[in-house]
Amino acid sequence: MKKGGILLFVQVDRRRLNRWEKVVCPFFGFSLLEIVLALAILAGALAALGEVMRSASQSAALASDETQAQLLAESVMAELLAGARPTTAVNGAAFDLAIDPPWVYSIAIEPTPFQELIAVRVSVAQQLAPEMQPARCDLVRWLLSPDFITAQATAQAKANAAQATESSSSGSTPRRPQGGQQNGGQSTPGSPNQIGGGD
Repeated sequence: MKKGGILLFVQVDRRRLNRWEKVVCPFFGFSLLEIVLALAILAGALAALGEVMRSASQSAALASDETQAQLLAESVMAELLAGARPTTAVNGAAFDLAIDPPWVYSIAIEPTPFQELIAVRVSVAQQLAPEMQPARCDLVRWLLSPDFITAQATAQAKANAAQATESSSSGSTPRRPQGGQQNGGQSTPGSPNQIGGGD
């Protein structure tokens, strides 16, 4: 008997004897067990592929959010470097952007081992619950301290003022009279006016 064949019992007349005899059907097909196994394998493959696609979609969305957080943090840091934004501490300020979910940023000023430098930390994050894994980006750079810049500018201004005072005082000093010139309308000794005065 061939695999997949269907067995039929038919009544035949051979040598005038009535009996049942097995006859193999000439066409072949899949059995019910094979069809069930194939459907089970297909369902398992589809479930695995669906899970992989869901994970890939979540990873792509998270990467996009992290890229946007990095761009926003670099934008805030560029404004601080250019002086368009004051170097002051900010906690949880919202961006003026029509984005859902909204983004918030914070600016922290931290001291460094050097007196003339400060560490500026810019943190940007999505305003979401912690269980939803919001995207976040922290950016830290060392900048010149505003106090140090102010003190340096004050010292430079004082030095410029002192230099201007010295130059003005040296320009107003009177000159000494030279020999042979008249002082107060009187002739100096040895002048031609004194020689002929006895006549």
